[in-house]
Amino acid sequence: MSSGDGLVLVDAGVGPAGGEAAEWLGVAGRLPGLLGRVGVEVADVDAVVLTHVHLDHVGWASDGVRPLFPRAEYVVQRDEVEHVRGGATYLSRIRPIEEAGQLRVVDGETALRGMRLVPTPGHTPGHQAVVTERAILGGDVLVHPAQARWPELTYVYERDPATAVTSRREVLAMAAALGVPIAAAHPSNALQPGAPPGADRTQGADGRPGAGGTQLLPVDVAPVEGPGTGGDVCPPYKL
Repeated sequence: MSSGDGLVLVDAGVGPAGGEAAEWLGVAGRLPGLLGRVGVEVADVDAVVLTHVHLDHVGWASDGVRPLFPRAEYVVQRDEVEHVRGGATYLSRIRPIEEAGQLRVVDGETALRGMRLVPTPGHTPGHQAVVTERAILGGDVLVHPAQARWPELTYVYERDPATAVTSRREVLAMAAALGVPIAAAHPSNALQPGAPPGADRTQGADGRPGAGGTQLLPVDVAPVEGPGTGGDVCPPYKL
């Protein structure tokens, strides 16, 4: 997202071929290339908001030694950092950011460069969504289109399913009140509260949801060879 307040990236994708998430999911990320296609270099990014610390959302955050985005502050909820601290994903992706002095830990709802970070725990203890004027970027608060209609549907990788259902309902209510779609990480189209599963929720040239136009969510994946083994990631469509 680009505005007068700077350029903000929400989540850092699957990561490169050979990375842990790419090997398990069977796809490799294309995030740096996709940013380049719209004229954004890694040094242009002012902030990276991590909705949560699962490998398929932090794959490009760092290379295990240094942050990929050298000027950016990386913004994570405190509950999420404490949840993952000492684990493999923290050590390989988050600790290099912390050691570089680029990790910003926040507590609860936070204003950031013209948008709001809102805690949405359940999938993980410190999961957060990003609320903008155009959409709610929901991370994994919803992982399947059906959950826009039936938020009580739970997900095998939710750390606290009951809390996740509450967060889902709150995000759906917020989207309805604001009149904006929800751009979640795994469904291929933006979602509207109460939308039938599979409904077309693309973004038109005027920025409003509707038929045709550009999809709200870019895709950061490309096939790679070999089966996966599972791990600290959250694949789509396992309800």
